[in-house]
Amino acid sequence: MKRKKELMDREAQFLNRALPKNSYKIALDLNGRNLSSREFASFLKEREELGDRDIAFVIGGAFGLAKRLLDECNFSLCLSRMTFTHEMSRLILLEQLYRAATINTGSPYHH
Repeated sequence: MKRKKELMDREAQFLNRALPKNSYKIALDLNGRNLSSREFASFLKEREELGDRDIAFVIGGAFGLAKRLLDECNFSLCLSRMTFTHEMSRLILLEQLYRAATINTGSPYHH
């Protein structure tokens, strides 16, 4: 248990240094909000309208994100109640970002 906390704390320190300082930070977290593709598109459009030009998505390690890092994020998003590898999480997020962009531009990609 102590090792898990140490790993999460080190990861939080690394991510804090890597994240752009003035970005809108979205944690990908199992306990985050579940949004449909249309809700996600609307959420991103709203962020853009509010002037949030830099959005950083934060994906934690095998144990999730440290509480202090979660607390520093502006929003918490759940991609799924299922567990995915980091690579799959990035792929799913990328597809949803593309889908959101097509929804927001009226493209027929998303019916």
